[in-house]
Amino acid sequence: MLHVTAQDEIEYLGADKDVASVEVTPQHLTLEAPEACERLKGFAQMNPPIRDHDHRMGVWAGVANGVADVHGLRPCAAHPRGEGPALSGLAVRDAEGADRLPPVMLTHVAEGRLGLERLVDLTSHGANRIFDLADKGRLAVSYDADLTVVDLKARRTITHEAMATRSGRTPFDGIQAKGWPVATIIRGRVVMRDDEIVPGGLGGPVRSARKERPQ
Repeated sequence: MLHVTAQDEIEYLGADKDVASVEVTPQHLTLEAPEACERLKGFAQMNPPIRDHDHRMGVWAGVANGVADVHGLRPCAAHPRGEGPALSGLAVRDAEGADRLPPVMLTHVAEGRLGLERLVDLTSHGANRIFDLADKGRLAVSYDADLTVVDLKARRTITHEAMATRSGRTPFDGIQAKGWPVATIIRGRVVMRDDEIVPGGLGGPVRSARKERPQ
């Protein structure tokens, strides 16, 4: 179940974990109505919508008790600011999604709402479990060296101006992040260091371990 944002959804899905996996998102764990909607105006427009305090706490309860399996990103339209129709969706995919999820969630770690181990589970092990990915999601021999190196002591402000997307906007504008990614490694090769892309990255298809096991 994608983009789970409501307390009753968490309670319902928690009773059916044998057949249901659950994805939560950084914006629904971080932003709260009506404050975020009044402050961000159109930048808070999305589907599912930003929920109130009780629903946000319900989703956090799902993170704490293991109902949530993975941490996902909400896709968006790619119109530049000031162009195109009214948008429902945020700039939280592509480059922006990759580099803003860690500081937002590391801030929750720094402020005591989330354990670092649980964050690793949501961002790495969870997808490995659900999709039975080959060579992904763990620090282990024979697994791909896919790593994000973070500075837990870094303090940075997230801003619209720093966005790498065409839309140039983020619902996290103004957040004082406590923790920041300083390097990204894919298959053992550094592809980002200190906010700069390093040429020569090596991507590739994600494989399922199920298809590789003898029948």
